[in-house]
Amino acid sequence: MAFITRNLPVTEFSFVSSKINKKRSSVTFTYKVTFKHGLFKTFTDKFFFSDILPSDWEKIPPQTLARTLESLHIIAGINYWSVFPTKNISLPQYSLTKQQATFWNEVYTLGLAEYFYLLNIDFRDLIAFPFTRAETDVEPIRTKTAAGASRALVLNGAGKDSILSAELLKERGIAFDYFTFSPSPAHKRVSALAGVNMLTVTRKRDPWIIALTSSNSYPSVTLFTFVALLLAQLRDYDTIIFSNEKSADIGNFDYLGVPVNHQWCKSSECEHLINDYMRSYITQDIKTYSLLRGFSELEIVEKFVQHKKYLPQVTSCNAYFWLPTIEQRFRKSSYWCCRCPKCAFLFACFSAYLTKKELVAMFGGNLYENKKLIPQFKRILGVEGTKPLDCVGEPAEMIMAMHRAEMGKEHDTTPVMRMFKEHFPETYDFDSLKPLVFNGS
Repeated sequence: MAFITRNLPVTEFSFVSSKINKKRSSVTFTYKVTFKHGLFKTFTDKFFFSDILPSDWEKIPPQTLARTLESLHIIAGINYWSVFPTKNISLPQYSLTKQQATFWNEVYTLGLAEYFYLLNIDFRDLIAFPFTRAETDVEPIRTKTAAGASRALVLNGAGKDSILSAELLKERGIAFDYFTFSPSPAHKRVSALAGVNMLTVTRKRDPWIIALTSSNSYPSVTLFTFVALLLAQLRDYDTIIFSNEKSADIGNFDYLGVPVNHQWCKSSECEHLINDYMRSYITQDIKTYSLLRGFSELEIVEKFVQHKKYLPQVTSCNAYFWLPTIEQRFRKSSYWCCRCPKCAFLFACFSAYLTKKELVAMFGGNLYENKKLIPQFKRILGVEGTKPLDCVGEPAEMIMAMHRAEMGKEHDTTPVMRMFKEHFPETYDFDSLKPLVFNGS
C-alpha cells in the first residue's frame, strides 16, 4: 500500500478533524489523502500533554481553544501534506479568511523551501489554502480579565541557547518554566542541572507517514510555537520564549525565486508572522519572542561559557536526537558527532573561549586535526561553496572565532588552522568584522 499510494497522483488533501481526550490530555488530528481512482488513506497524529488535568481544558474559552486547535492541526499537517503535495486542499472543519489562508500559504512555502529544493519539487502555484470567511468575522478573544503575575514558557532544546536563556531569566528575576517537545534524557539532565521545572509534550505521528517521509526539513519551531500556545492556555502562561539568534535571519541560497533558509522557522520574519497571526485570530493575551535575537552565535557562546557546569551536558549536535533511544538513555554526558557542519561551527566558536584541554574534553576530540572536515570549515568560513544546510552562523562569526583561537597558539599546527591562516593571514582586517559579530544587547 505504501508503494502504491506514494506513486499515485493525489487529487485532494483534507484536514479532516480534531478531537480532544480531556481524561488523557491528548489531542488527535486526522488527515485524509485521496488518490486517483478513488483510493484514499487516512492518517492520525496525536499530541499528549503531561501534567494537564481535565479541568484545565475547561478554563479555555471554547472559541479560543477551537482556533488554537485549528492552527495546530494545520501546522502539524505539514508533515503529511509534504509527502502528498497537492493544490487541492480541503478544510471541512474550518473556515479561513483570505489573510489567514495567505499566512498558511507563506508558512508552508518558506517553511518547506529546503524540502522542495532537496526533493527537486516545483512548488510554484502548488500551495493554495482555501478561504471562505470575511475578515470582519474573525476577532481575537480576550481570555484574561485581570492582570496577573507574568509567567513564561521557555523551549528547552538541551543546547547552549536555551540554557543561556534560562540563566539570563534567572538573573532578571523572571518567573518561567521549561517546556520540552518529545523529551529526551538530555532535556531532562539539562532541566535538572538548571533547576527549572519542565512541562513536556509528546507526539505520536502516524507510522505510515514516518515510513514514507524522506526528509525532515520542515518548520519545527513553528510547530513548537503552536504547541506552546495551547500549553500556555492550559497552564496560564502569558509569554512563550525561544532562544533564536540573529544569524537565523540569513538564508542559504534561492530556489525557484524563493529564499532557502534552513533556519527560517527560527527567523525574526517567521516570529513576526506568528505573533501577528496569534494577535489577530487567536488571542492577544499571549506573546512569543526570542530572548537571544540580538546576539550572534559567537556572542552566545561567549556568555554561555561563563556557566561551565553545563559544558559536560550541553547537547547542541542534532545527531544526538537520531540516536537509538537506548543509547540516549545510557549516555550520561553531552553528545557531539564531530562530523556535521554544526559540530564544526560550534567547535570553532568554543575554541575562541576554552582552552584546548577544555575543548577536547567537551567534544571528545580535536576537530581542527581532522583533515576530512576542511571542506566543511571552508563552506562555513565562506571561502568555498554555499552555507551548509544546518544550524550554523555567518562567515564573519566563524572567521572571528577561529582568529581568536589562532591567537592562543594552541591549534597552530593542526590542518584546519593551517588552512584558515592561508585564507585569513595576519594582514587580514579582522577588526572590520567586530561590529558584525559583537553588537548584541
